[in-house]
Amino acid sequence: MPTRHHQKLPTEGPVTDVQRADLTRPTALARPEDLIDWRLAVTWEAATSCGMIDALPGTPDEVAETAGLDAGAVAAVAHLLAEWGLLTVGHDSRITCGPAMPSPAEATALAQHGVWVRRWSCLVGERLRDRTAPPPESLRRIDPIARLKHLAAASQSFIPRVIDACLAQAPGAKRVLDLGGGHGEYSIELAHRGLAVTMQDLPDVVAAARQDPRLAGVRLVGASLVDEVAEGPFDLVLLSTVTNMFDAQTNRDLMHRIRPVLAPGGRVAIVSYMRDRGVVGAVFGVQMLVSTDAGDAHAASDHLAWLADAGFEDCSVTDLTDPPLTLVVGRRR
Repeated sequence: MPTRHHQKLPTEGPVTDVQRADLTRPTALARPEDLIDWRLAVTWEAATSCGMIDALPGTPDEVAETAGLDAGAVAAVAHLLAEWGLLTVGHDSRITCGPAMPSPAEATALAQHGVWVRRWSCLVGERLRDRTAPPPESLRRIDPIARLKHLAAASQSFIPRVIDACLAQAPGAKRVLDLGGGHGEYSIELAHRGLAVTMQDLPDVVAAARQDPRLAGVRLVGASLVDEVAEGPFDLVLLSTVTNMFDAQTNRDLMHRIRPVLAPGGRVAIVSYMRDRGVVGAVFGVQMLVSTDAGDAHAASDHLAWLADAGFEDCSVTDLTDPPLTLVVGRRR
């Protein structure tokens, strides 16, 4: 991501040359050179979750009294966030929103990034010893619906390009199953292109999706893909960042369940970050380590093996860019 230099505030004291953060896509899956500083993410998450940001504007004493915080700690956090331009600390110590104050969507994404940083620091070591070690009580639970909304916002810019790549491998496809469709953005884009779309996910996820008017023309199926796959036939079954949620055997079994719901010549398209395709794929493996009980950034070669085992042919691997996703496609005989 491009970086922007901190803008000098016209009425306040001097500021340093700390680089302004690009808050449009704060994510642990950024390339190393594009990562948002972990100190910014963790501090912003703490400031929002404890009520400090909601208590602005005010002096450290006023903010501390409103939010039940320590005034000295409020001042320390405010000065750090001011260095990135998110807040401004005046000569009278009054704290206000800064020139780089994030939008509501950016603020949520940045806070979520802070949660992930803390999750990595707490769980990587624990899960090296015990793969299903629970997170500590101090680490707040990640609300699944809020997480889906965050993923939707982060995915919208590249979904059309991913769908272009999938449809190029499935010419003439008219009936599509968005399996594990989650936030629904893929289904929305597919339906916008005139395809007949079915989206399947867990019942609570589908219940949330029913509230989105953009999905009004999409057939919604609430069921676990581990147990069943929506009735076809389909010309294309799309799995976007789905196989990474499960272990190898579960994915192998899933390919066998997908094959019967495809029309002859139909394709399955698997999109994910894969560990054998670069640094972001390797990072994604640790992301799955700290966020799932059995998931992984399975290699492209793993996906090819599962497809072959289920009887798919003409399998291919295509590397996408920005973000560096990988597309694996197989055709039903």
